[in-house]
Amino acid sequence: MNLVALLWHLQTTDAELDDKTRRARQVEDALANDPAVVAARAANDDAHKRLGATRAQLHDRELEAQTLDAKITEIEMRLYGGRVTNPKELDSLEKDLQMHKRLRGALDDKRLGLMDAVESAQKHADETARAREQSEIARASALEHLARERDTLGARLGELNAARERTRGALNADALRLYEQLHKTKAGRAVAPIKRDACSACGVGTPTGLIQRVREGNEIVLCSGCGRILAA
Repeated sequence: MNLVALLWHLQTTDAELDDKTRRARQVEDALANDPAVVAARAANDDAHKRLGATRAQLHDRELEAQTLDAKITEIEMRLYGGRVTNPKELDSLEKDLQMHKRLRGALDDKRLGLMDAVESAQKHADETARAREQSEIARASALEHLARERDTLGARLGELNAARERTRGALNADALRLYEQLHKTKAGRAVAPIKRDACSACGVGTPTGLIQRVREGNEIVLCSGCGRILAA
């Protein structure tokens, strides 16, 4: 390979290295975390918390109902048991009984509402559980694919790094120094091929005499417009 061909080869190697390195980072991030699975798990956890809280409310109302039932039974035994004969006391017991029955009726309405809420919360919990399972199945499949891609990328990166070092080793210090400087200042495009007698990077025309020197590839010829190394 002549000098310019080596520089072009180094640039294409660096470009692929950058691309593969960027993709390797994306793969590693994807292997470490999956937003879809995280969201599905969070939704399922939240649904179960809501279900548990609603069930707890219903349980509390059930206990209150048992307490009220016991109190109503106690009042009825006193009211109808025959031991209380005082009219005022009987009237007071009757009022107390009616009050507790009203409380019991209102409590039944709350319990029915909570039963519906529990049913709805259970349905939502089941739906989010299925969504979570599906996302985890998809994740498992994706992990296999990502792991294979990571291995492939790792092997290719090893090849590219080795090729890069070989190419750098074949270049003289001045050429390598110029390439690295232009690679930094020209967004990774230190070398620009000539197309239709002009620099493909900036479009400035290249004289015929310079094109011939570029084709020979034994010296570095810079574009008069952008300062990149010309290749043919």
